[in-house]
Amino acid sequence: MRKNIALLPYCIVCVFLDTAVFSRWNLFSLRPWMMLALPLSAAACFSLQAGMVLGILGGFCQDILCGTALGITPALFLLAAVLLHIMLKKNTVKPYVLFLLLTALALGYELLLALLAWVLGGHVSLYGLLYGALPRALLTGGAGLLLKKAFRPLLKGQVDL
Repeated sequence: MRKNIALLPYCIVCVFLDTAVFSRWNLFSLRPWMMLALPLSAAACFSLQAGMVLGILGGFCQDILCGTALGITPALFLLAAVLLHIMLKKNTVKPYVLFLLLTALALGYELLLALLAWVLGGHVSLYGLLYGALPRALLTGGAGLLLKKAFRPLLKGQVDL
């Protein structure tokens, strides 16, 4: 229970980074999806339940603050956390393999967002996906590994509240 409470500040910081900081300060509109990296890292470190709770909370906060449709972001975060849990079930992976998995899930998130935009009548550019989605997915994979390293005190049970 203390781990779940200790993860809430991470959720608040990641929502703040996604909605306020990286939306204004970025280089060539390339930024990591911090709120996507958080539930994926939590699902990899702790449990699927921790990843799902963080995905729901952060996704709804992100949709309420700057989304156009309520519920799409948490659904995609949940889907990504469940897929990562299925891939990591009973397996211990090296950090570079985890980086590749996080990058692939972030790229899938970008592709699903593009597909939803196309279905709703938007214009989707393949060049935009290549030059935008791939670097953002790589940055999200790196952010997921950094968050996993930040969870190290929580894994050892050194939580002081």
